Amino acid sequence: MADVLSGEGKTNCVGTPVQVTQMQSELGAAGAVHGAASAGALVTTFTASQGLLLMVPAMYKVVGELLPVVFHVAARQVASNSNSIYGEHSDVMATRHTGISMLCSHSVQEVMDLALVSHVAALRSSLPFLHFFDGFQVSHEMQKIKMIPHTDMVQFLDAQLVQKFRDRSINPMHPRVRSMLNNRDTLFQAVEANNSYFAALPEVVEQAMKDVAKLTGRPHGLFEYAGSPRAERVVVMMGAGSQAVGEVVEHMGDVAVGYVKVHLFRPWSIKHFLAVLPPTVKIICTLDRCREPSAIGEPLFMDVSSSVQQAGLQVRVIGGRYGLGDKAFTPAMVKAVYDNMVLEHPKHPFTVGIEDDVTHLSLPVGPVLHTVPEGTKQCIFWGLGSDGTVGANRVAIQLIGKNTPLYTQGYFFFTAHKAGGITTSHLRFGPQQICSSYPIQAADYIACHHPTYVRKYPLLEPLKEGGVFVLNCVWPRDEVAAHLTASVRRQLAQRKAKFYVINAYAISKAAGLGGHINLVMQTVFFKLAHVIDVDSAVALLKESVVRAYAKKGADVIACNQRAIDEALSGLAEVAYPASWADEKDPETAAPLPASLATADNEFRDWIKKIKLPLDALEGDKFPVSYFSPFGHAPTGTTQFEKRGIATQIPMWNADTCVQCTTCSFVCPHAAIRPFLCTADQAANAPEGFIVKPAKGITSKDKMFRIQVSPLDCTGCGLCTCACPVKGTLQMAPIDEVREKQSALWDFCAALPRFPCTPEEAPQCTLKGSQLLRPLFEFCGACAGCGEGAYLKLISQLFGERLVVANAAGCSSAIALIYGSTPYSRSELGWGPCLSSPLFENNAEYGFGCAKGHTLLREKLVRSVKALLGGDLSHVSQDLQAALKLWLDNVNDRRKSLEQTKVLYPLLEKEHADGGLLEKIYKERDAFPKISHWLVGGDGWAYDIDFAGVDHVLAQGHDVRVLILDTELYSNTGGQKSKGSSKGSVLKFASAGHQRNKKDFGEMMMSSYDDIYIAQVALNANPAQALRAFIEADEYDGPSVVIAYCPCIEHGITSTNWIDETRLAVASGYWPLYRYNPSLKKQGKNPLQLDSTVTKTVEEFLKHENRFQRLVRERPDRATKLHAELVDFTHHKFAMLKQKAEAKQF
Repeated sequence: MADVLSGEGKTNCVGTPVQVTQMQSELGAAGAVHGAASAGALVTTFTASQGLLLMVPAMYKVVGELLPVVFHVAARQVASNSNSIYGEHSDVMATRHTGISMLCSHSVQEVMDLALVSHVAALRSSLPFLHFFDGFQVSHEMQKIKMIPHTDMVQFLDAQLVQKFRDRSINPMHPRVRSMLNNRDTLFQAVEANNSYFAALPEVVEQAMKDVAKLTGRPHGLFEYAGSPRAERVVVMMGAGSQAVGEVVEHMGDVAVGYVKVHLFRPWSIKHFLAVLPPTVKIICTLDRCREPSAIGEPLFMDVSSSVQQAGLQVRVIGGRYGLGDKAFTPAMVKAVYDNMVLEHPKHPFTVGIEDDVTHLSLPVGPVLHTVPEGTKQCIFWGLGSDGTVGANRVAIQLIGKNTPLYTQGYFFFTAHKAGGITTSHLRFGPQQICSSYPIQAADYIACHHPTYVRKYPLLEPLKEGGVFVLNCVWPRDEVAAHLTASVRRQLAQRKAKFYVINAYAISKAAGLGGHINLVMQTVFFKLAHVIDVDSAVALLKESVVRAYAKKGADVIACNQRAIDEALSGLAEVAYPASWADEKDPETAAPLPASLATADNEFRDWIKKIKLPLDALEGDKFPVSYFSPFGHAPTGTTQFEKRGIATQIPMWNADTCVQCTTCSFVCPHAAIRPFLCTADQAANAPEGFIVKPAKGITSKDKMFRIQVSPLDCTGCGLCTCACPVKGTLQMAPIDEVREKQSALWDFCAALPRFPCTPEEAPQCTLKGSQLLRPLFEFCGACAGCGEGAYLKLISQLFGERLVVANAAGCSSAIALIYGSTPYSRSELGWGPCLSSPLFENNAEYGFGCAKGHTLLREKLVRSVKALLGGDLSHVSQDLQAALKLWLDNVNDRRKSLEQTKVLYPLLEKEHADGGLLEKIYKERDAFPKISHWLVGGDGWAYDIDFAGVDHVLAQGHDVRVLILDTELYSNTGGQKSKGSSKGSVLKFASAGHQRNKKDFGEMMMSSYDDIYIAQVALNANPAQALRAFIEADEYDGPSVVIAYCPCIEHGITSTNWIDETRLAVASGYWPLYRYNPSLKKQGKNPLQLDSTVTKTVEEFLKHENRFQRLVRERPDRATKLHAELVDFTHHKFAMLKQKAEAKQF
């Protein structure tokens, strides 16, 4: 929002234009904040989680130098043995030792109020503040709040204090030295010199709260007590969970309980804390939303215990943990906390909200406790990621909040899949302030926007008696019952629910919106939920469409409004018999996936116990014992998901197929593949198994087939666009072909996994590469994702010896979901290993892995040499020959892997001699020459870890870097990166990016002479991409592959992603090349330009909304910036061509 205001030229409360600067990382942002404040500017920054930890060194400086800056933080989990993007307080608690003042907001309204308080108090105290609130739970919650106008804020900007602050700034008009180096004789005294500032701070904050309250009418205190004035049991906590505690305390009525909300956490004021405690308190329970496993208690427990001890109170203090990783904290859990406090020996420490069957710390939680205010309408929407459900619900909250006196609240929950995952929107509307900081437990209205959910998930568990259930599906009203489970039918009847169906797909398609059903379903909601008059709602919804899509043109607006007009025409109520209430669930459990039959017991048990319940959204029920203390999880689990999210899938026409396998090559999900079989195998296949004689391989007895997995396909249509023979692949409605094609897929998947040897179909050919089983399959990427196909390719080429160090981003988000790992194993049980370190040190982490494996391999080489040079009487001739052959080819990646496969069974038979052979057996994992790939996006490689990538490449070690270049930060919503192009509209570049793209390849070619570098675009030239990856892996030294990745954030319109990528290449916007330093030894130019210019850059730009948005919004600026981009592109290509044609190199 600040960036949008800046782009629009808006001013702040003192009339200064808003300026927003995006740095390369949070480390850089903190340094810039430190510098700006040192220069006398009033400055702030925003961050969360791992990024906050990068700011810690700068925090020490701004605290020590008494600089009044404010860090606003959406508090989130910090990665340990597990990782999460969701809220808790582990990140902010890691900063408390810096001495920064910490102010906590517990609700959306408090974020508004205390943000101002933090700035006022920072200026008055000359101390920096960290203002924090729960990430996602508060930062992404939608609430109807009262804003403080900027014009009212200016009264708190004391000109004299600002001048005093600036008088202390760095300026040659009054020169001074800051941050001097003290010796042991003076350091102690120097750091103690500012104690009085910290001592005075609680009163400063308290006064700032009072002053702001005079303006707003909303009082706040450093500590706020609520509950019985004679309370004996008091909970002390920070964060959004306090709202649930407040509901329960009010629900308990006259029971002697209460709670304290902590606002000022640092510095902790014992005086102010004790002042709010009721004199009758006998036991205090602290609730911390973080975990400090090596401490005797969490931070809040330690502070409260110390306060009580110093005051000499005879009060017992216990502590527990709640809500880690945004785990729901419900009224029943709050009651469990209060119930624990009345026990003679209350549990301490404890956890609440989970079942701890390992250390037995968890509290028992009773049945659901309903504490939501009367008159609150509660609605749940089940959507499919990227179908627009969440966005439409945000619009509904805004419309109702702005146009009615009702209070509103919206919580949004997502599974971790990038697209096609499950979204649930929890909306509340009511006449009273809504403080229910947890998911809906008793819904008046439930809508299911994707028909497959009705058979998979517990949709109706929270539905109230007499509630409304709406199902979007393609089934007619009189056929829908056959598609419902017995459980769904029974719940509908037992709860006397009103049941409606609608085919929103048909309505949206007819309106020209394709699969975007959000506005149709939103109109249905306004009709059935009775929150707002439907006619008024429809009118407001149409107005919102004009505002939302004004930048996309009149045609888009018309399509959306047409969908709204036609929405209710397809709505039908389903009358069901009372006998549904007595329906019984099937006695036999659903069959397990057929592929589990050949799995080992440990893997099969993991899938049954963890994976399948996770997919059924039952992860909340898992006890602690289900999880590895090391954070490990098996690979190859996505094959069991069968999400079935596509509405259409490609069907293969054998008659016109030329067997190029391009369709398989471009598929990011590995959902369409070529298969080979014998004629006998084909004869025993299910009906419809059409094959044709295989071409392009040396074997003459193989038959060929292209097969899609209907339940794994996302329906993106990328394969149909890439196919050189149009009509060979045609999209068909999945309901018409699902059953038959699923059976054919199962048969194909059971065929021998390696039907061709490398000699029959060389891996360096397109077809040969695609006949290898992908060891990256069925990932959770967006439909048509530009990144997934590259990851799939390296898994095919190098999978059995592949180690991936994956920077945070889309490529890790689609591969590191707990229980949903697309990296898989070969028939030998070998396969890629994946780990994701910190975003900012992925290159260094991957380099460390490579060095570690090299050292282990060198150790193995010494052991093998020692064995072969000694007494071999106890070693078989076969093993001797295999070891010698391995040693001869130790640096040949392919041959060493082949020999590893020979050596493993031989060593298994002969290793038990207790000598060198036993040692070699224990070191056998080092036999393959591992291919180490450091993977990440342009934001990682060009921005946050650029120094690390550069330094690692400069070491000359055998590492491979894969840069998945989307030209923006895809995983966080489309912010600009140094990979972004001039004239594109992005977050932090809302007025058009002003700088040219960082040319990483050119920089590396110019800086070093021993790094292999290739720039590829898989969708445009598959053969060049394949060759580049093979050369990069075979190169003796560091190598880099820069891969063009079209992304949904590009807003590609009026064409498909395949053709647009081809345009990027053909226009010179994305030139293809390979720079191989080893060619110099052959007297050849190391730079080979693999593309030519046949199209214009302007033609490429006109199909992407990231560029066209600037044309619509700022045409003059677009003309200037796009002309400069065209000139830059022409110049860049000309320079490349000149270098590639040079005779001297």
